Amino acid sequence: MKRLTDLLPATLIALGLAATAGTADAFEVKGTINGEQAFIDLGATIDFAAEGRWGDRGKAGEHEFNFHYDNAGGGQTVPTEYRAYDWGNGQATPWTISLANGIMTYLIGGQTLTFDASSYDFNDAFIRTTARDAGNSIVVDNLMYNGTAIAGSSSFVCTSNCDYWNSSQYLWLADLGDAFSLSGTTTMDWQGEPTALRSKLAFQVKFGDGPDTPDEETSVPEPALSLLSLGAIGLSLKKLRRRSA
Repeated sequence: MKRLTDLLPATLIALGLAATAGTADAFEVKGTINGEQAFIDLGATIDFAAEGRWGDRGKAGEHEFNFHYDNAGGGQTVPTEYRAYDWGNGQATPWTISLANGIMTYLIGGQTLTFDASSYDFNDAFIRTTARDAGNSIVVDNLMYNGTAIAGSSSFVCTSNCDYWNSSQYLWLADLGDAFSLSGTTTMDWQGEPTALRSKLAFQVKFGDGPDTPDEETSVPEPALSLLSLGAIGLSLKKLRRRSA
């Protein structure tokens, strides 16, 4: 019986691994979406967004980053709290958006904004980039989720004839946790020194929900693996008992 007793700690470890396999982070990069019509066709619902935009580069007239949400009139409400930032042409600027206890915190260049997201039930994020003047471009990359690098980016380069509908790209991140940290860098490039780019050179991280698809929230392979593990452990114990008899 000693051999059976010696096996029990290893059995318990295996059971523990099998039981915790199903709790792994389900975060997923779903891919990119090009253009506003394609994003509309996707059928996502958006609750609110964190935005970084050219504005007027920290001058008195325009702000450079904010939280905003859609209002009942079909427009967007930007809370009175927003921040100015002097974006550098061609310079990669780091930012971080984190969620803890229902409060979203947005950090750029040592400045912080907060947003009460506790009333929203969102699972996904859509990182949108847009550049609508010829010769301008924007890229959001070096993305990390909870300290792990994300294999993906969002970017757009305007060569000519860029309007709202054909000048954007989205990176779809699915199954965010109830608490997380999302970080990256944004690089804006523009020609000359324009005065009114505002949101025509910008990025947003839009929080909401993607469409229901068969591979979202429906398949749970881990419990099946756990049952197989339990079966294998049971067979091993049975064989060991026979040897010990």
